[in-house]
Amino acid sequence: MKELGDFLNSNLFQTFVTLLAGIIAYIVYVRQKQDSKKDAANSLLLEIQHAERSIARAKDHIRKGNLDVDLEILQVNSWSTQKHLFSRDFDKDEWDAITEFYNKANLLDEAIKYNSKGFGGDVEQIRANKQRILADFTKDAIDKMGSSKELTTESVLQEFSNKAELFDKLYMDKQGAYAYNPTKPINDAKTYLEDLGNLSTTSVGTKLKRLAGAK
Repeated sequence: MKELGDFLNSNLFQTFVTLLAGIIAYIVYVRQKQDSKKDAANSLLLEIQHAERSIARAKDHIRKGNLDVDLEILQVNSWSTQKHLFSRDFDKDEWDAITEFYNKANLLDEAIKYNSKGFGGDVEQIRANKQRILADFTKDAIDKMGSSKELTTESVLQEFSNKAELFDKLYMDKQGAYAYNPTKPINDAKTYLEDLGNLSTTSVGTKLKRLAGAK
């Protein structure tokens, strides 16, 4: 027992315990790093696949000559914060392909948002114009009722309805034909879409699936 006690108190045993604790800590660190990398790879793969589906929808709208679509290409950008985990997994061409994909997808998002902002402004202006015109018609009708006793309520209401109907035909119904659509965001979007292919079907996608543990 004395020998065991001496061994447990010896420098050799303390060194062994320290070494064992270090090994256990290293194993835990490696496993945590592997899990983090697996989660990051899965996030990247899902982001890229979502972006590819959204890009396909954007292309359909561009073919129709417009970019009026409620669409977000990149929901998040994990590549910008987690790419350091994959420094040994992708070669330079693959690394550049991922970086370019995310950059172009981000630029496409900006073009869509810019176009949507302009479209929203147009809609608000049209709404304001309509309310103003109808308010003017109402004021004219009330003024006529007050200035002439010969006019009946029915005749004034009929005149108001006729004016409102004519306004709809001349202004509201022609919004699609005469609406201003800025060409820059559409042209920019076309350029970005030309460079955005299906990254998930390349070697990048294959490696991400392997790293994520996908079958």
